Amino acid sequence: MQRGFIVLIVCGALFLSSIIVFFMWGMSISGMFIQNNPTLSTNQVTLDPLTSYNSSIFINSTDKLLTITIDSIDNDQVVLNELVTDPEGKIVSNSTFQKTYFSTISPNSTGKYEFSVSNMDQNSKATVYLFFGNLPFIKENGEIDLSSFGGLVLGVILFIAGLVSFIIGIILYLKDRNKEKYRGFIPR
Repeated sequence: MQRGFIVLIVCGALFLSSIIVFFMWGMSISGMFIQNNPTLSTNQVTLDPLTSYNSSIFINSTDKLLTITIDSIDNDQVVLNELVTDPEGKIVSNSTFQKTYFSTISPNSTGKYEFSVSNMDQNSKATVYLFFGNLPFIKENGEIDLSSFGGLVLGVILFIAGLVSFIIGIILYLKDRNKEKYRGFIPR
């Protein structure tokens, strides 16, 4: 068997293993999301002028940070306001912003946290993506837990190794093919 074919077979094995690793990592990270967020709130909402969208989630542990992410996708100039209240009705977050907002809150108590985002503009609609819940890869101190991304990194490394071995395999195949073509040929 030619060297090029052997390297191409290895390439296929690397690509297959990278797909398996990506799939397994995706399943584990989605399991972490579901485990940490039984009542996760994610939506795409269009807010008419001077209207609000309300949502709530139940927090059963004060160990994990509560994450709020809001991204306006159609108009950078629309002024938006977010408001989060704890189970006792106290305001724990209240911010006015444009375009994108990201914040984490340390919950002081378990219970139902209310979330509201309002379009403060009098004339323009705003379409926003909302995320309200616990991100499993953020530690209690607010830092990103890089160990959750080990499967992603391994999958990328395997994919790149597969790509490199694919290129090497093609080159070796072409070289071996040319050697066989000229085998026995003696130039004068």
